[in-house]
Amino acid sequence: MRWLAIGTGVLVLGAVPASAQISGSMRGLSGSPSIRGDILADVPGDAARSQRVAIGRELGGLREDIRDARDAGQLSRREARALRREGLRIEAASSRYARAGYSDAETAMLRGRTEALRSAIAAKRTQGLGR
Repeated sequence: MRWLAIGTGVLVLGAVPASAQISGSMRGLSGSPSIRGDILADVPGDAARSQRVAIGRELGGLREDIRDARDAGQLSRREARALRREGLRIEAASSRYARAGYSDAETAMLRGRTEALRSAIAAKRTQGLGR
């Protein structure tokens, strides 16, 4: 009986270092600071270019939403065209602002217009379901 208690204690103590190793190796993935993460961190690039890419990517997704809604019969041709035109206006404004670099007001305006377009697409799609 005594040997069984000692054997169980050894097994429990043997498991502790393994769990400590696992949690220690996950440090960089859990969000806590890690030397490796600091070394591999991206160097900040051109802010105007990254903003332009983000807006372009978002508008690309909205174009897909418009296409899907049109294919599903949730948007008329006229509604889809008007929504696509607004997306093109936002892209043109983004390109204009990017030449001199985005100000905070320009970034806020572009985000607001993009969100308004997203809301308009959702509203038109919802209205189109009742047809």
